[in-house]
Amino acid sequence: MAHAAMETMTQQHTSKQWKHCIVRRAFVLHGDNLGHRVVRGASFTLLGIALRTVMTIGSVSILARLLLPADFGYLAMASVVTELAMLFGNFGFASVLIQQRVINRLQIDTVFWASALLGFFLTIAVFLLSYVTSWLFHEPMVGQIMRVLCLNFAIEGLIVVHGALISRLMRFYADFWMQFLSMMCRVLVTIVFAWQGYGVWSFVIGTLTGGVFRLVINVLMIPYRPRLRFNLPYLKSTWKTNSSYFAGGLLFYANTNVDLFLIGRMIGATALGYYQNSRSLTDEVRYRISAPLQRVLFPAFSSLQDNTEWLQLAVLRSGRLLAAFIFPMGIGIAATANELVPILYGEKWLAMIPVVKLLGLSTALKGSTAIVTPLFNAANRVALSLRYSIFGSIIVVLSVLAASPWGIEAVAGAIALSALYSLVGYRVGLGLIGLGWSSVWSMLAPPMFASALMWGAIEVARVLLAGHLAGWASLVWYITLGVIVYTLVLVLSSPIFLGDLKAVLIKLRPTVIQST
Repeated sequence: MAHAAMETMTQQHTSKQWKHCIVRRAFVLHGDNLGHRVVRGASFTLLGIALRTVMTIGSVSILARLLLPADFGYLAMASVVTELAMLFGNFGFASVLIQQRVINRLQIDTVFWASALLGFFLTIAVFLLSYVTSWLFHEPMVGQIMRVLCLNFAIEGLIVVHGALISRLMRFYADFWMQFLSMMCRVLVTIVFAWQGYGVWSFVIGTLTGGVFRLVINVLMIPYRPRLRFNLPYLKSTWKTNSSYFAGGLLFYANTNVDLFLIGRMIGATALGYYQNSRSLTDEVRYRISAPLQRVLFPAFSSLQDNTEWLQLAVLRSGRLLAAFIFPMGIGIAATANELVPILYGEKWLAMIPVVKLLGLSTALKGSTAIVTPLFNAANRVALSLRYSIFGSIIVVLSVLAASPWGIEAVAGAIALSALYSLVGYRVGLGLIGLGWSSVWSMLAPPMFASALMWGAIEVARVLLAGHLAGWASLVWYITLGVIVYTLVLVLSSPIFLGDLKAVLIKLRPTVIQST
């Protein structure tokens, strides 16, 4: 009996030591076994991206059948304000903790209380702004939603430090499980309440439940407990760094929300619901592929700054491969929208088909030119990139304002047309390393031509098979046909793309062998 009690006490003591140790280990960034940790972390990150994509598309498909387009529109209107507030909530506090090689417990406690206080003030601010937002959109429902969703900012402010510690420890597997489980909780709760007839409030209940669940599992997996102390000089010393993170986030917010604001304000909730779901579907292609690629290419291009010839070769190869994958995906969504929309969303969303087609074209072009961002960053021309992004936002605003009197289809067409501006920034970015318009066309023209023929083949097949195929069978057949036509045309018209793919696979082979 005494032996068992002693063993239990020893286990409890060991558990307490581990809880204290896990926070201490985050004080200093270690390079021990870094390669293995990076490979493992990248694997969990990619797995998380894949699962989130499947869960997002799957949950939206279910919710689209349970809710009305206006419900999605109300949520999109509210998100215009809540996402802006979220920028202030992520005011670089976590990034400062992550990037410093050595931190101490006082700095961690300072960031926790600063984040918690900021989350509290944001909750109050969003609550007050809800009344202005209702007036702005002429929709009382939007304000009611915001007055409940504002609680999420207080929750998020309590787990900023936990997220930073997870990143410093490179415990990406823990982050994967927390993200996956909290998203699963949010999705399931939202679907259950939507099925029970709660309408747009099912989104609100699901979001808050997922936030509380995320708070609980963060506290359980990273046993950090804040102490009652605060170091104001340390917080002041990070202000400049925090501001730079905030400025970049503010521009990204403007680029991704200005169209939602204008459509909701000028056309209404139902039209915004069609547009938001169309944009979400097409952006799954652009952001899920281009965003991770940008993070990889930034340091790669930076390391080649002193060797222009090698940098040009790297940019050309990266640009060709990105265009070869993004163009057929964007065009493929547009080409199969007639089948894709009713299968994923249901018959009441058929008005969304032309919007999906037009935004698919926009995604194909914008996603294929995404390598320009790491190119600007690697050349240390962030200010130049900022100017082009601001001008691009102005073009989108003018396009939406001009097209809104003619409805959501006209707006989607104007936004698709404004995507041509991405070619200007693309050309300027390539010019920084001595490449011109001929390089632009060498990277974009072959996938563009092959994608156009792919779309034509699908249209011909749709006419020939009318009345013979329907539903999933027709969608699978058109996708298969499109892949075959696109691949054959691209390889036969431009064999260099196949050479690029082979070169990448050869370089990946040693990494795969070493990681196993």
